Amino acid sequence: MIKCKDLIKIYYDEETSLRVPALRGCDLFVSEGEILSIVGPSGSGKTTFINILAGLDICSSGEVIVGDYHLAQMSLEELNTYRLEMVGIVDQFPERTLFLDGTLKDNLKFASNIRQISAGKSQRNHQNILDKLGITHLKNRLVRNFSGGELIRAAIACALAKEVPILLCDEPTGQLDSANTFKVKDLLKEIAVEFGTTILVVTHDPRFLDGVDKTCEIKNGRVSSVLDVAEQLVYGTKKQFPLKFKMQIDSTNSIRLPDYISNLLHLTNNAELDVSEDGKVLLTHPEGLAPNKPSLEKIKLIRKELLMESLPSTYFQQSNIIIELINISKNYSTNKNVVKALSNINLQIKKGELVFILGPSGSGKTTLIKLLSGLEDETFGSIRILDKIFSEFSNTQKSAFRKQNIGLVPQQGILHPYLTIAENFFLKDFFSGKIVKDFETQKVTEYLKKFNITHRKNSYPLEISGGELQRASLAIASSQSPQIIILDEPTANLDSELAEEVMQEIYNLHSMTNITSLIATHDINIIKDGYRAIVLEDGKIEQDGLTTSLDV
Repeated sequence: MIKCKDLIKIYYDEETSLRVPALRGCDLFVSEGEILSIVGPSGSGKTTFINILAGLDICSSGEVIVGDYHLAQMSLEELNTYRLEMVGIVDQFPERTLFLDGTLKDNLKFASNIRQISAGKSQRNHQNILDKLGITHLKNRLVRNFSGGELIRAAIACALAKEVPILLCDEPTGQLDSANTFKVKDLLKEIAVEFGTTILVVTHDPRFLDGVDKTCEIKNGRVSSVLDVAEQLVYGTKKQFPLKFKMQIDSTNSIRLPDYISNLLHLTNNAELDVSEDGKVLLTHPEGLAPNKPSLEKIKLIRKELLMESLPSTYFQQSNIIIELINISKNYSTNKNVVKALSNINLQIKKGELVFILGPSGSGKTTLIKLLSGLEDETFGSIRILDKIFSEFSNTQKSAFRKQNIGLVPQQGILHPYLTIAENFFLKDFFSGKIVKDFETQKVTEYLKKFNITHRKNSYPLEISGGELQRASLAIASSQSPQIIILDEPTANLDSELAEEVMQEIYNLHSMTNITSLIATHDINIIKDGYRAIVLEDGKIEQDGLTTSLDV
């Protein structure tokens, strides 16, 4: 179904006259009806690879064949036909592929109509998809009012409604809790088996590495390994020699060593190969260093549930309350139906607190974030921030207040698309009429380095991956030294190592600056013990307390 041979993608930067390779010669073969997960660190080339297979980007050289389509030789018009007939796309930012001012039902109809599927057949198919994704109750609601997790499931539903042979998913579960992640996984498996749909899933989510036919790892723009389900080695669980790995030989007759092997053998620039008469090959360190023992591999503890203790009765005594919500409710009205996103929320946040806002997809986390940042208005109740009655401000006043006092990093990492990452640092100064001084460029580099994104300093937001965009947004928001910083799913598009680094930087920033920080997330593993967590369920506060020891 899919054949890629020596696939190369090079981006040309007109300002610097530099050629930046995103893909450096990828080989990949996927059979009809297979589910393939594509993994790799942030910025490794995964999204570029998916965009080429989707017909949204054109490769610089190499061979890309999908079904009967030779993508590298096709015109833009032919690529449009290919996308229509062959591909369903689930973008990591689902707002890009949905009509926000239409209902979910409208979006499903559009997806079916462009494929000219009969009304009766499409209606039955839509209901089946909605039921299996658990979003039937959202059918008549405006997509604009969906939570992040609901948006992802809506995008998956619309991609499936096209009834195309290939489904390409870019981080489909990054913003979903475990229950909804498993729903999505089960549905994709069912679709692949029942309809022979070929499904590729770009992911950092370890929950998606189980239950697929193959896993492809991309590093530095190259396919480093492709393992089927019987060959996958779960690092850290097998602790005895011999360890067996299967490596892929690409079209240039090259083999890339898995990082696990390189680290195990302390290999850097050179390695030695000893070939015996019976064809066995021994790979060793050139100086004869013994390998590490697999039993010494670090095994990370995974939190399975969050244990919490109630807030002490003295918790708010002699405290400066910086945020207060009184009887806050938020309702959305759609087709004469009223949806209660938040109901009677009463909440106080102390100055200098770091607070996590938790809850399953659709519980009200994103709505609460929007109210606190002034992006939406409450239906009932009042909000007081920094001794100001924020809920009585006009939109213009809220915008000015947000610019001066709040650092906001939404799930989509909103930056100005026509400014480089470095230039986006000074956007707030530009609107404030402030003159930027040369020494402040050092501050840019300092914050980019903290979030491991210095290499994208002169790139534009649309040129970088979702994970890189998120890290850049975090660097910019934290550099402004706001009194309050609000983060919505800050690790959703990051691999586990980067997520850990980013969260440690957020903890460091909080301890050094005492900025009041609110973090909405579904990932309980990023929360350290002793921090306050507020759990939402069905738009209400279910729990409010301090986290205790890990439950593993």
